[in-house]
Amino acid sequence: MDHRPTGFGISQRILIVILLLAVGSPHLLARERTITRDELRDKIHGFWVGQLVGNFMGFPFENVYVDEPVPVRVDRYFTFKDAGPDLRVNDKDLRGYSPLLMHWMEGAFGDDDTDIEFVILHAVEKHGLGITYPQIAQAWKDHINRKIWVANRTARDLMETGMLPPATGSKENNRNWFQIDPQLVNEIWSAFYPGMTEKAVERAAWSAHITNDDWGTHPTMAYAAIYSGAFFETDIDKLVQMALAKLPADSPFTEGVQDVIRWHRADGDWRVTRRRIHEKYYRYRKGDYEAPVSVVSSLCNGLCGIMAMLYGGGDFVETTAIAVCAGYDCDNQASTCAGLMGVMHGVGCIPDRFTKTPAPNINWAEPFNDHYINYTRDGLPISNRISSMVERIVKIAEQGIIDQGGRVVSENGQRTYIVNCDF
Repeated sequence: MDHRPTGFGISQRILIVILLLAVGSPHLLARERTITRDELRDKIHGFWVGQLVGNFMGFPFENVYVDEPVPVRVDRYFTFKDAGPDLRVNDKDLRGYSPLLMHWMEGAFGDDDTDIEFVILHAVEKHGLGITYPQIAQAWKDHINRKIWVANRTARDLMETGMLPPATGSKENNRNWFQIDPQLVNEIWSAFYPGMTEKAVERAAWSAHITNDDWGTHPTMAYAAIYSGAFFETDIDKLVQMALAKLPADSPFTEGVQDVIRWHRADGDWRVTRRRIHEKYYRYRKGDYEAPVSVVSSLCNGLCGIMAMLYGGGDFVETTAIAVCAGYDCDNQASTCAGLMGVMHGVGCIPDRFTKTPAPNINWAEPFNDHYINYTRDGLPISNRISSMVERIVKIAEQGIIDQGGRVVSENGQRTYIVNCDF
């Protein structure tokens, strides 16, 4: 009689059992990575301060340059004084006066690149990381009533009628479902889930649907993956590929990211790639489909953000300068890109001239004098210490790490996180 085993051997059966268990428990496939509390805090500090710098650098050129990029290299704070026949600048409102406002306010101040995340921070502290749509809608109604535009404005108006997300972001109800709004206000979810890209993308997409729909949420998802991954990975090409893997294959934004990757490999001049983005994606058409056209579309702006990341090569000033010079609604992609550099390299990568000596009459010991002024979000503290806000985000991130199967240990006297990364 033949006693040789038939079918699978014992080792093969064990492997199959492990794989089946892993399908039901994704944490088993995770890769454990270590980060100290001090390192995490430094990166989150860089995230918040970087966003502020990018926002202020982009302010003077917001929605000024559309058909072509900004004609000069923006590697400092430009102001109303720089306006002239060869350079158009927002010089009729606060966007052309950021250093002066910093001096008056003795620190940084809010804009929708940071102040909606300021609301999310408070809402998650109140309700937890599992916050629901009714709870976030109430937070919007309590705190977000002015200084909002396009998709955010429409969603907020719909909430006033009793409508809840995600209906407030759907194509059927929100005529601005494709605009830039969610990709500039949801990076904080990646700070809550450092290295846990799947969860960061999931929650950022959940939040994006408050205001947007369909491919209007896809840049948000891409940025969420890049930001979350950047807590442990500094190779921009790998981070962009990581984001690409999270996007639907048939999305125009996915097609755009693939194009930008290819164009970046083929040409070292980002202005050539920016021209190609404008030619193909500002008025995107494919078959019978024509995308809505807007200077604040999530499509062209999101692709300029990816472009700046790739051509910036991980350098704070170069990346942020390209993001600003790309034009369109450039303060937003500049804020995202600058914040990303802060996550990758920590707050120390941000030159002091942006944060401690942003004007001749300013000389602070800490970035932005450790001061964040909220003058736009009703019912929340006006004067805030940036260091305190960073600590609050770290506390939530610790909970996110534990929730996703990670743990906290003490190594060499330091509080250290073992994170279940998914890459």
